Amino acid sequence: MKILSILSPTYILASVLKNQFNRTKTIWFLNSFYLWLAILSSVALLIFQEYYSPIGVINLNEALPFYTIFIWSYFLLSRCNEIFYAFLSDAYDKMDESIKPNSDLTPKHRITLSLRSYIELIINFSTLYLLLPASKEVWGNGQVPDTVAESIYFSGVTITTLGYGDISPAHWFPQLLTVYEVFCGFILLIVCFAIYAGRLKKP
Repeated sequence: MKILSILSPTYILASVLKNQFNRTKTIWFLNSFYLWLAILSSVALLIFQEYYSPIGVINLNEALPFYTIFIWSYFLLSRCNEIFYAFLSDAYDKMDESIKPNSDLTPKHRITLSLRSYIELIINFSTLYLLLPASKEVWGNGQVPDTVAESIYFSGVTITTLGYGDISPAHWFPQLLTVYEVFCGFILLIVCFAIYAGRLKKP
């Protein structure tokens, strides 16, 4: 639990809130809140890119101080870790028929929550890519995702395992990020969807 509190403080916060308030309503609220926060952050970055950048590209690594990049990246990774762990543990619990559900969420609700989280993962990872240095040392000889649209595109093709290869990381950190994004997408789409959809047929 100590490791989880370091890797994902947002998961610990969600656990505390779910214990103090209605569990189902808290899950719905946090899921919607974080999704809208991710969407509004992307819109803000798009506005920053279009109105404050003379060449239509964005380089947050140079525009923002280090502590801002660190805190923002830490929050985004915390949220990605929370989504990964929460859905994986929930899917694992659903495979065990002896475990009683601790919320009023139906399999249909869980599919909706996982879809929202899937979209949030795409946006969160795209922001993480934008926070990295826009240099050839980080992104190799390919195209650098230095716009909001390109980063969302790269995140989308990564999480869906399409991987066209037009944008390819060269540094070990973005390489690990892309592998982790694929793993998170795999958990949500393959594992969770299969288990939740299977339970839709059961009374």
